[in-house]
Formats: sequence, C-alpha cells, structure tokens
Amino acid sequence: MAGLRINALKSNIYMASIEESVRNDIAQITGFGVGELPFRYLGVPLAARQLKTSEYSVLVDSIAMKVSAWPRHSLSNAVDSICRKFIWPTKHPPIAWQELCKPLMDGGLGLKNLKMWNRALLAKTLRKIHSKQDSLWIRWVNHVYSCFGGVWNWHWHKEQSGLIKRIIEIRDELICKYGSKETAAAQLDSWFHNKGGVSRAYEFFAQKNGNWPWKPLLSKHYILPKHRFVLWLLAHRKLLTRDRLEHLQDSKCVLCLQEDESNLHLFFQCRITILIWDEIRRWLGMRKLMGSPSTILRAFRRTYRGSSTLARMRFTAMAATIYHVWNL
Repeated sequence: MAGLRINALKSNIYMASIEESVRNDIAQITGFGVGELPFRYLGVPLAARQLKTSEYSVLVDSIAMKVSAWPRHSLSNAVDSICRKFIWPTKHPPIAWQELCKPLMDGGLGLKNLKMWNRALLAKTLRKIHSKQDSLWIRWVNHVYSCFGGVWNWHWHKEQSGLIKRIIEIRDELICKYGSKETAAAQLDSWFHNKGGVSRAYEFFAQKNGNWPWKPLLSKHYILPKHRFVLWLLAHRKLLTRDRLEHLQDSKCVLCLQEDESNLHLFFQCRITILIWDEIRRWLGMRKLMGSPSTILRAFRRTYRGSSTLARMRFTAMAATIYHVWNL
C-alpha cells in the first residue's frame, strides 16, 4: 500500500540444513542471491551460532574511536571499559565504576550501568514471551519451547541458547523477589504496560537506597559541573592529595609547606585555606566555620539551605572554593 518494493539486487536469502537442489529452487523463485552466515547488519555481525569476541572487533573499534574523540567534559554510557578509561585513564581509579553508576541519591553520578540496563532489556523480552507478542521471533521461541509449557516453567539445558539462559535467570530473580510466578508476571505487566518500562525495570535491578547525605548539595544545577565533580570526590574523600600518591617522597602541603597534605588538611586545616574560607564567609555573611566535610554538610543542610539568591551564591561559592583550592 505504501508503494515500497523489495530490491532483489540489495537482498539476500539465508538458508540452513536445506538440500542444494531445494536451495537453488528457492533462490530461483525469489530472485534473491544466496548469502552466507555470518554477515553484518548495521555493523553488527549476525549468525545462527554464538559469535566469537573477535567478530565484534570492528564494532568495538568504531565505538572506541568515537568515544576517544569526545571532549573531556562529555560523559557517556557507551561501553563500560572504554568509559572507565575516558573518565580515569588509570588502572587504579579512586572510585570504582560501580559507584559511579549508582544514582546521585546513593552517592554515584547516575551513569548507566550497562549490565543492569541489559538485564532490564531482558526483562522486557521476558514480558514479550510471556504475553506472546505478535512478532516472528516471539512466536518462534514460544513454538520451540512449547514442550516446557509457558515461559514460567522453562528449564535451561546446555544445548540451548545463552540468551534463553539469561532470560530464565531474570525470571527466577523476579519470582524470588516477589514470591510467586503470578506476582512476578503482574510486576512485569506494570513495568511495560506503557512507555518507560525499561527505565522502571532498570531502577529495580539497580536497587536504589536513597540515603546519601551529600545529595542535597550536589543536586544544585546552577553549580558548574566541574565544581560539582570535585565536590563529589571530596565527599567520598577520594581526591588524590599528596598523602595518597605513594610515588611521592615529599607529602608536605603545597600551600603551607608545613603539614602533610591530606583531604582534611588541604581544604580545611591549612592556614592558607583557612584565610580563603574566612574571606568567603565574611563576603556572604556565613558564621559557620568550614572545618571539615562533615561541618560543611551540616551547615549547608541546616543553616544555609534554601533557593534564594543568597543561598545559591553560598552553594556556588562553597563548591568553587573547593575546586580552586584543589587547582592551586
């Protein structure tokens, strides 16, 4: 009806376990060329067997090339291993990748955990199989595994697809969480009855706690991203001060040259930093002393909270001060 026609010159037909004479007859009737597996579709290798890691090398190299060309202030959830190097090009990053992938309310940066996102997509596939969605692949899967009953009764065997194994693992996790097959099926329906179901499933697998005390300070959109990032590292006490750099023989503070440089000393106990804080406090009418991360946390959650212009200036000045002291 749309006027579209299949272009035989750009199409191939793929067959398996078919006699040569039958293959030739099918090719002659359809007018398509006979293709061989594996082949690539949109850069992804497709085959009837489990693919080797080497067969994905072109796709991985393409992603790596694009990510490496991004500016430093951009963050991505493209590939976990590539993103780790993009943020911290070191074998020993100060904070584990799993921590970065946690939501801000749990102390992370809210980056996508691709393993959890993949599980959410598998949950969507489970729901499609359960609801017998009208698509060729879903009908084929339900037909092949119909001897086991519905998807809630399937049992995995070694000769079966690894994808089916992972779907069954997701199914069993939902049953364990919700207590019965019926309740688990109802939960799937509640996730995917409209748009946004994958995000809701991701939240389930990510298991949010929502009790990190620094969230109110780090959720201020008007604070520059680079200031928030340094403040986030300070909140975790993971800024690489000289006491954490084992290859340095001299761990003295680069500002006062008297005490060993640590997160606590550099930002709150160094005589130079104290003078900077005093000027900021006088300028913005802040009486509370900034003697440690915990005192900053208490002060800005109790005394200096709010959305007024003055409150915003105080939040911005606090984050900027920590950032610039770190860069002195």
